Amino acid sequence: MVVILAFLIMGLSLVVTLIIFFRFEQEIASLQPRARSAQGGEIGRWKAFVAAFMLGVSNLRRRRLRTALTCTTLVILTFTIMSFTSVKSLRHHARILYDAHVPYYGFLLKNAGWTDLPSEALGVITSTFAGTGTVVPRAWLEGPDRARTTFVPLRADGRVIEAQGMMGLSAAESRVSGMDAILEGGRWFTEADRLSVLLPDRMAANLGIDPRRPEGHTVLLWGMRFAVVGVFSAKKLQDRQDLDGEPLTPVTFPREMSAEMTEEEVDALESGEDVREFQSRYQHTAADLTVIVPYPTLLAAGGRLKAVAIRTDSQEAVQATAQKLVDRFGLALFSGEPDGTFLYNASDAMSYSGVPNIIVPLAISVFIVLNTMIGSVYERKREIAVYTSVGLAPSHVSFLFIAEALAFAVLSVVFGYLLAQTSAKLFSETALWAGITVNYSSLSGVAAMMLVIVVVLVSVIYPSRVAGQIAIPDVNRSWTLPPARANTLDLVFPFLMTYREHVSVGGYLYDYFDGHTDVAQGLFSTSDIALAFACETATGLAGRDDDCPEAACEFSECLQLKSRVWLAPFDFGIMQVVDLKFKPSPEQAGRLEIHVRLTRESGESNAWHRINKGFLHRIRRQLLVWRSLDEEAKLSYERLLADVREQQGLAADGAVGSAPDKTSEAPA
Repeated sequence: MVVILAFLIMGLSLVVTLIIFFRFEQEIASLQPRARSAQGGEIGRWKAFVAAFMLGVSNLRRRRLRTALTCTTLVILTFTIMSFTSVKSLRHHARILYDAHVPYYGFLLKNAGWTDLPSEALGVITSTFAGTGTVVPRAWLEGPDRARTTFVPLRADGRVIEAQGMMGLSAAESRVSGMDAILEGGRWFTEADRLSVLLPDRMAANLGIDPRRPEGHTVLLWGMRFAVVGVFSAKKLQDRQDLDGEPLTPVTFPREMSAEMTEEEVDALESGEDVREFQSRYQHTAADLTVIVPYPTLLAAGGRLKAVAIRTDSQEAVQATAQKLVDRFGLALFSGEPDGTFLYNASDAMSYSGVPNIIVPLAISVFIVLNTMIGSVYERKREIAVYTSVGLAPSHVSFLFIAEALAFAVLSVVFGYLLAQTSAKLFSETALWAGITVNYSSLSGVAAMMLVIVVVLVSVIYPSRVAGQIAIPDVNRSWTLPPARANTLDLVFPFLMTYREHVSVGGYLYDYFDGHTDVAQGLFSTSDIALAFACETATGLAGRDDDCPEAACEFSECLQLKSRVWLAPFDFGIMQVVDLKFKPSPEQAGRLEIHVRLTRESGESNAWHRINKGFLHRIRRQLLVWRSLDEEAKLSYERLLADVREQQGLAADGAVGSAPDKTSEAPA
């Protein structure tokens, strides 16, 4: 029910989004006539997508038996996938022998790379082992830059010594790791100690303190008097390793190694050898430059918890305890056991069961859907021809069949999911369902649905391509430019019109070119737009001269439009003269076609030829937009052309206008 509810919410959200989207388009469309005399009727990609989808879905109702049988096949496939396969999340535990040497029996929890532990973690772990073990923290004084050591000045009797590391240990540390064995004189901390410090033997000697009798001496630290309660051997501390095989002293990262670890590096730390490789990225502070203070004191001074050591009262069920700790805290855990030191790690994994059982049903479903869609394509050849004649692009025709497949898939996964849920509810306690373990969780259900949808879409790839090829037989999918002759490019637009219409088309193109005058953005910029009307060669006459006897002409006069055009990007300096001539079509009597001549005046030749494809494609699109205009808008462009003609004083049989001035400058 949760999965169904989620898809329902997504569907309702999509409906609301579409309502807002179309409302926005409607408002923008209503504002366009205020800025233009007519509104362009170019169909948008989304509208074409929706129209093709609705048309494809409507075909399902025309072939109800075939639709029902195909949906039944996919419903059974969905039921099979959901009932006989399962996706489970598993927790894998790794136990790796890290070192044969055991410093002490117990556990060590820390983050990879010595990143900080939250201070609250100590309380949680302490409460976990309350009455069954001893928990001690390990803290360091660390600056914001992990590549630099933290200098701590100590003063005594006028002498100043700078320590480069400070550790915070608790009074119970001696009971866990036996750290009191490193003392040369004095004692370990007690629970009551706060302003106390343990000094290394070399540092104590430099401060004038007898390492074997440190009692009664104090040092000035952070402006406060700290009692020296003990002195430890720096060599013993340096040689004493923790369960991770490292000293207890703070670490510093070289600058080039101070970056955070990647996820791959964290995953690689699951093996003991990778841990040792990572340890080479940092260096421990020398023991004779490190001082030790009580953990509460260091924490109050800005120290950070780095690790937690645990010693249990009983050595029974050590492995089970270690696995529980890894699962609960998600930290790297080192365990000191009688057989050696072990590294425990837990990772999540996905388990897929029953996949071989659905390979054959998947293959059968693929071929059934493929056969159905191929048959549908060849049955509807005449229908595809009609779609092409009314203006549907080959991509739209292909999407008709993709839409049908999507409808099949959506209906099938929904009914298949409901069938699987209902069957499990009704037969789960019967002998028929014995031995079957199903998983209808969100992840498993969505994965099964997506698998069926992918199977259907893969099956329809070939039929949709066949439909697109039927829509445009023996024609390239993309329009290509003819080769240029020197600096001239001649072509004819595949666009026919009557003599009456060519005046409106000319006015529309003039308005379009005039709208790009002296602009520094867009695909092109124009200037020096000139109009002319001249008699053109009659249909069927040989010869290529622009002049001919007026009595032999099919039309009295035809429009010619000439303009200088700069192509974007304007930094290329590509300038050309565009000459559009409306001439009688030699193949369609009574119709005119547009002859285009592009003459390069500046810019690199290959770039000029390549960029002109986008420019000419935009002009062709404008001709299609003109087709969508209503009669009133077309008449307005006729009047516009008449006004321009009157302003320029062109006669009915005037010669072609003069060429644009080559001294014009390109747009800024």
